[in-house]
Amino acid sequence: MNNWYQIRRLRGPAILILIGVLALLDQWHILSFGKSWPLWLIFAGLMSFAERAAWVTDRAAQVQQPYAQPLDPQSTAWTQAQSPQPGNPLDPESRS
Repeated sequence: MNNWYQIRRLRGPAILILIGVLALLDQWHILSFGKSWPLWLIFAGLMSFAERAAWVTDRAAQVQQPYAQPLDPQSTAWTQAQSPQPGNPLDPESRS
């Protein structure tokens, strides 16, 4: 499961926690519900930012690089691909 889905799943519980904290602050006469709208904007912005960052990270992880593992010069694939074979018609030294 990717990070974007995990953050989307946290949105609902985070909203409930924010409502509970704001209800507690309203009960203690610290911050009323009418004056808490900036907290909702900050929360919505942070959640959008986290979702966007997770989406970009997940998309970048899915993109495959064309040459992820370079050829090892000691491997046989490298030497066979780079060295001319005897009798190769494309090799100028083997032509007579």
